[in-house]
Amino acid sequence: FLSTSFFLIPYIMTESPAPPDPAEARKRRKEIMQSLRAEGEETKEGEAASADSEALPPKKRKVSKKESKKTQVRYDPEVPMDKEQLAAWRKEARRVRNRESAAASRQRIRDRINELEGEVGQWKQKYAMAMERLEQLESVAAAQQAEKSG
Repeated sequence: FLSTSFFLIPYIMTESPAPPDPAEARKRRKEIMQSLRAEGEETKEGEAASADSEALPPKKRKVSKKESKKTQVRYDPEVPMDKEQLAAWRKEARRVRNRESAAASRQRIRDRINELEGEVGQWKQKYAMAMERLEQLESVAAAQQAEKSG
């Protein structure tokens, strides 16, 4: 009689307020993580950390400098523009990049199809040669059988 959605309604209806700015949310998370780590280091120095204590979030693994310094490609025009023009320019540049990427992807697919068609042709040729060889051997075997019986 009671459906499960009845119990989910209060959960769905309660929404937590979203942070107004993602950058502020990131800063807040970073501050929280740093404070948790600092508290964790203080407890380890003063006394041995017990298994009952709150588990700290795992530290991020260290990445070599070579990997961490990925340069983000910025697509900025040579001429100054206002925000709307810049957004339109970037949108168009993204369309062009996407079009080029899609064309390259289609070309790779066509190249792979051609490669596989060539491979199929080779296998067909090998199969035809094997069938010819089989027919030759069967005819030789039939001739030998005829000699023995005749």
